[in-house]
Amino acid sequence: MSTQKRNQILSISFLVIGSVFLYNSLGNISSLPKVFSQIDVLLKGIAFIALSVAAILASISFQNKLYVLLSSLFGLVIGFSFLYLPVPSLLSGSAFHILFSSAIAFGMTTTSKRIAATVSLVVVCVGIGFLYQTTSELLNNSALYLIIPGMIVFALVYSKKVVCERISIMLIALGLISLCQPFLIVFYQTGFQLLLGGLTGFIVVAHR
Repeated sequence: MSTQKRNQILSISFLVIGSVFLYNSLGNISSLPKVFSQIDVLLKGIAFIALSVAAILASISFQNKLYVLLSSLFGLVIGFSFLYLPVPSLLSGSAFHILFSSAIAFGMTTTSKRIAATVSLVVVCVGIGFLYQTTSELLNNSALYLIIPGMIVFALVYSKKVVCERISIMLIALGLISLCQPFLIVFYQTGFQLLLGGLTGFIVVAHR
């Protein structure tokens, strides 16, 4: 069996395993012992890793990149729908997993680099804007779900790695400053999101 074929099988296997673990509902069954709710959290963590690995393997092993690209676009649409539409908690709880893995696959397979870079940077800016708005708790809570996928795509598609690194370092610095300053509570509360977004972008651009 060739390496390419093996990676294709592994990507599909990780996708199936990740989906099964992600949508298990052990924690929602009240008759089960409390330990099962802890297992439920563990399985969702494994699902996050499995879906991310599946996205990477699919992006590098399948010759038909268009299929992977369309699948990732569908995943992004589904992820944002689960995030902002009134859906069951099982689905809304899976939004970040879907957005994260779909952003990886999209960034690795898209050929429209400039458009993707522009849109992803806009998404990051919108996410940062959501952090500091006070009118909607939903928008505030979902800000990180925009910042991280946006940074992943931007770090993967933008041609100038130095610019990606500088933006990532700027977010890391802003996050650290916000967490360390004791005066403005709104900046203290949002520092972690900025730090995590910057770290995500820096790690991605360093390994692309």
